[in-house]
Amino acid sequence: MSIDLLFGCCQIETCAHDLDAARTFLTDVLGGAPVEQELARQIAALIPGDAYDVDHVGCGRAVFQINRPSPAMAYRGNPSVHQQYLDTSGPCVTNLNYFVDDIAHAHALLTSLGAPTLIEGPSSAARALADYGEANTRPGADERPFLFMGTRNLIGFDLEIMEPNFLHFADQTTQFPAFVEPRPGASGGDLELHRLLIAVPDLQALLDSLRTIFTPASRSKPYALIDGPSGRSFRLALGGMEIEFCEPRGAAGDLARTLAERGPGVFTIAFGTADPAPLLERAAAAGIPAARQHTDHLGNPTALHSTLLASQTAAGFDTLVEPPEVFWCA
Repeated sequence: MSIDLLFGCCQIETCAHDLDAARTFLTDVLGGAPVEQELARQIAALIPGDAYDVDHVGCGRAVFQINRPSPAMAYRGNPSVHQQYLDTSGPCVTNLNYFVDDIAHAHALLTSLGAPTLIEGPSSAARALADYGEANTRPGADERPFLFMGTRNLIGFDLEIMEPNFLHFADQTTQFPAFVEPRPGASGGDLELHRLLIAVPDLQALLDSLRTIFTPASRSKPYALIDGPSGRSFRLALGGMEIEFCEPRGAAGDLARTLAERGPGVFTIAFGTADPAPLLERAAAAGIPAARQHTDHLGNPTALHSTLLASQTAAGFDTLVEPPEVFWCA
């Protein structure tokens, strides 16, 4: 039995050397705004001292969690997973966060597939995720864990999962999963998150893992298959988040180098806007290099008026700014 994802992707989680720089890029350049601030404060307070910090920013109708880990943080004697990624890959997207219907089953399934448990703790650790008021709190949060599972080699990113501690999603205002309306705060004007682009070594193995791990209700069929000189890709919606999985062709090209240097993972996040000029002006003012794209990430000529921002050092991912998308038809 595979895993059901509930309510949509709660957070796109990143690690950063400089939390202020990452937050500034998401807010001042992409036009996002702070969200879920009480939850962010409670998570930061779980680690004593000031070395660790975290913030939540709403951007493009999704929530980004930025982690600035501390080298002193450890789990079962090892450096924290965020610190390990920062040390080996630099600023990056570490994982996606979802609610699941059955945490014990999800843990057993992922463990059986070889995914290590990288962090585990009670889902009541942050009070905001355990106390939704007398009428909406589900008992037993102390016994239900949250899990950070090392699924990157299976599906291109790690998973942080937990069962909900509320009874009714619509009656809670602690979290705002991607694309759930109404959204709090600013959202970057008409900016909308289109998709995550993830480098993987083998599309067929990736698809086999997705089909094993997630129920058909949690994922779409693959669509928008693209073949190019430097690789091939397909898109798939997972828990409401569109992902484009990209397999390089041979050892040459940017996609192959990214995979060789950083391993599987998110390398670009695409956002759409009908008027990119103000965003690109803000990027220029912030000193973020920008390049007009005449070929896509697979080397195909493209007529789209898209621009790639070299934001990986600041934000943990490069940013593709493109026009509003036309719906794909299978």
